[in-house]
Amino acid sequence: MKDVKDYCDNTYKRLVGIKAGLYDVLMNAEKVSDSTHAETAKQLQSLVDSIEKELEELRNQCPPDWSPNKQKIDESMTRLSKTLEEIADHLEITVPDTTAWI
Repeated sequence: MKDVKDYCDNTYKRLVGIKAGLYDVLMNAEKVSDSTHAETAKQLQSLVDSIEKELEELRNQCPPDWSPNKQKIDESMTRLSKTLEEIADHLEITVPDTTAWI
């Protein structure tokens, strides 16, 4: 149980950093004429919401074998971080280091 709680707590902390970066990206993406980046930024917000939901379910249900849940969340976090960084680079803005929150 402690492993699940620690994992969820650490992942939430990373997500806080990602959400801060996502906010900056969303604000700047709206100013760019390239609608692709604005749409991608909105899709990232949807991914953040999905990760939060999965973390909350994992924390509340605490299944005996939570490795599939962890793998899915880790993959989503990796995809989120990578895509956010790519958009931020294109928009020429700095995204906070999400591991600094841990």
